[in-house]
Amino acid sequence: MGQDAGRSGRSPRQPTIRDVASRAGVSPATVSSALTGVRPVAAKSRQLVFEAVDALGFKVNHLASSLRRGATKTVGLVVPDLSTAFYASLVREFENHAANSGYEILLASSSDSPIKEAVRIESLISRRVDGLLVIATHDDFGVAPGFPDQLPPTVLIDAAFGHPSLDTVASDNLGAGRSGCEYLLQLGHRDIALLTPDLDLENVRDRITGYRQALSDAGLAGRERVIVGGRGIETCRGAIEQELRRPDPPTAMFAITYFATLGAIKAIQAMEMSFPDDVSLVGFAHAEWMTAIRPYITAVSQAYDTLAANAWHVLEQRMNGSDTELARIRLPFRMNIRESARQRLPVQTPRA
Repeated sequence: MGQDAGRSGRSPRQPTIRDVASRAGVSPATVSSALTGVRPVAAKSRQLVFEAVDALGFKVNHLASSLRRGATKTVGLVVPDLSTAFYASLVREFENHAANSGYEILLASSSDSPIKEAVRIESLISRRVDGLLVIATHDDFGVAPGFPDQLPPTVLIDAAFGHPSLDTVASDNLGAGRSGCEYLLQLGHRDIALLTPDLDLENVRDRITGYRQALSDAGLAGRERVIVGGRGIETCRGAIEQELRRPDPPTAMFAITYFATLGAIKAIQAMEMSFPDDVSLVGFAHAEWMTAIRPYITAVSQAYDTLAANAWHVLEQRMNGSDTELARIRLPFRMNIRESARQRLPVQTPRA
């Protein structure tokens, strides 16, 4: 076979921390501190350590070292659905924050099911994650059968705001509902339909409350049009088509979730109508495709980067032993003004 290692069947010996220490001219303890960050190391010594690591091809056994310290440097992230742009954007942000802090993200999807959510969280806990970031499937987080009795430091994001025993970070959903409706009111619209898949989550109900408050403040309290389309793009599409076929169709639509936005667009197209010519549209969430089709979609979006930054900061503090009072952080939405909504044209009165 030509090589001694091949004849013996053994792989070449992997370099150890002692090898790195010898090459760098420092102690093994200094190498460990430089690689883990548990103690400060002088800049010159740190540089020598990393030069030795590169030269020797040393691979850090994060799991073994972290278990000795009672930590794994991993954080579990549970999201309801990996296919939506909002959740995908949050995952990327959390991966960046984790990497900058020396952690790795273990990602799991609950498929929007409280039962699966409980199973995924139990699985992550069995892998000894140091903390959890969870976008809960329901406001009653933690009551599903089989839910773990104890959790590591955990931060809930978006849903289940104000959980009695966990930190929560969310967007100002009531403000989002107000902003979207107020924008259409400023454009002169008075018949504004709101489309939502369901009424199950508090964050969705808050958006509807904000919409109603904006109408009420404009003296239009009796003009609400809340359409519940069901939890699917096609069911939302069907509900909007029915609304557009009415003798008095809305002049503007406000879709308050990602799926509702897609359903509204499909409905307008299926009716061979256009936005903003036939009906103005304000959607929800940020997605690249919203500026890839024309007209570009005006949308209210959650500031996922700020949301992730705040949630990660709270979790990192908890993992480092902070015992401050529970976080209750609400963050503003962003209004992305584009092309899908415009000034309502005055109704032309035929001449006698």
